[in-house]
Amino acid sequence: MFQNQEFKVYIITTGDIMRFFVIEIIIGTMTYSLAMKLFHNVILASAGGWVGTETIKRLNAAVKILVK
Repeated sequence: MFQNQEFKVYIITTGDIMRFFVIEIIIGTMTYSLAMKLFHNVILASAGGWVGTETIKRLNAAVKILVK
């Protein structure tokens, strides 16, 4: 039926799991807490936590590209 069958293997290392844990959980919680103290609003604090986490991830990617 299918002529081109592919079998993909994804490898998840311990470093990837730790990086996810640190960036998403710890930094997300810290930015949420900071935004909550600044805005005193759950919706704005949630948005602030998300924006803070995404900003750190994008800055990290930009630094890796610039260092090359």
